[in-house]
Amino acid sequence: GPALTTLPMCCPNSSGRFRNDADGRFVTAGVIRLEGDVGLLTNVRMGVEIAVGMAFLTGRRLSLPFEEPIRPAPRSSIPEAEWGRPARVLDLFELPVEFVPADEWASLEETLTEVVEWPDVRQCVCICDGEVETTDAQLMDFANGRTRFVRPPASDAPVVAVRGRPLSFYSYFFFARPALRRQLHAVIRGVRPRRPYVELAAKIATNLGCFNALHLRRSDLVVGIPAYGEVTPAEVATTVGSILPTDELLVICSEVAGSDPLFDPLKERFGNIVFVTDVILGDFRTDFFSLPRHEDNALGLITQEIAARADRFVGTIGSTFTAMIQRQRITRDPTEPFLYTADFTPPGPVFRNGEFAERQGGCYTWNRIGYAVSPDVLAWLREWPESA
Repeated sequence: GPALTTLPMCCPNSSGRFRNDADGRFVTAGVIRLEGDVGLLTNVRMGVEIAVGMAFLTGRRLSLPFEEPIRPAPRSSIPEAEWGRPARVLDLFELPVEFVPADEWASLEETLTEVVEWPDVRQCVCICDGEVETTDAQLMDFANGRTRFVRPPASDAPVVAVRGRPLSFYSYFFFARPALRRQLHAVIRGVRPRRPYVELAAKIATNLGCFNALHLRRSDLVVGIPAYGEVTPAEVATTVGSILPTDELLVICSEVAGSDPLFDPLKERFGNIVFVTDVILGDFRTDFFSLPRHEDNALGLITQEIAARADRFVGTIGSTFTAMIQRQRITRDPTEPFLYTADFTPPGPVFRNGEFAERQGGCYTWNRIGYAVSPDVLAWLREWPESA
């Protein structure tokens, strides 16, 4: 049967790890340390969100390897001579929980007295409610075939470290009853871009006026998912053209240069196309290079924020970059459909008008669509409406 780590539940409002400081502020005692994800911008953000959720559930201050820079994109759109300082998590994102600065961790690390070994988070379900048993029918639907269950670590140790790659969308990892789930998700959504990046994205989106957006991920995704290599640019253009009006402005977001033949079929169908990188680094060049960080990750973050403000959006399944845009959009409009350029998943799901249709029963979207992939792949393949 399912293997459950035998760690008692620690609820944020009853853990005893909250205390008031001398000024009466509500602060937390104890530290929880998690690893950062080794991927690019959105994967790193996903790992931070998992870590924030764990800090909230355990009532501890959060420690992450904040000093480590986020890796740059494989294909930089910024000339090397203009690369700014590498961005770190705290350069780009606000955190909604109390955290441990990197210099403080150097001394705290010596007091670490408990280490919790988790497998890759993609393989796990985190049970957030102490009374939930692994026989619970709703939990089994949530697990969707996953057989490894963990709980937030409860410990009297001053510092607890959780070891294991934290790559998963929180909607697919944390299982909680409705009241706690709403509270947990609200906290995690507090991981958001810092104001200068949001303000520039809003300024650019306003300047564009009414527009639709397309995120077309191509280069490394073709290597990681061979079936995607069989999807032709013409097929992508046909799908996108059936979803978005071809006479409206289309803003393309991609790691591929706009001059690439990949976009020729789209240019034939759509009369008004701009590439978001050209807009940011062209018309808004001065604004971008005046930001606290002006490197690839800042460029990607602003791109996501612009696409989130489009009238309609179509993305690429298998791209966590797309998934983050979709999540931002659905939090603004719960009826927002998740639309994709093509279906290159294994045979099984129904793909119609750019959307994966629900075709079977179950409590959760991943049950009802029924992708023919392993449960751990669904942790990153796409975001889910359950994130809202």
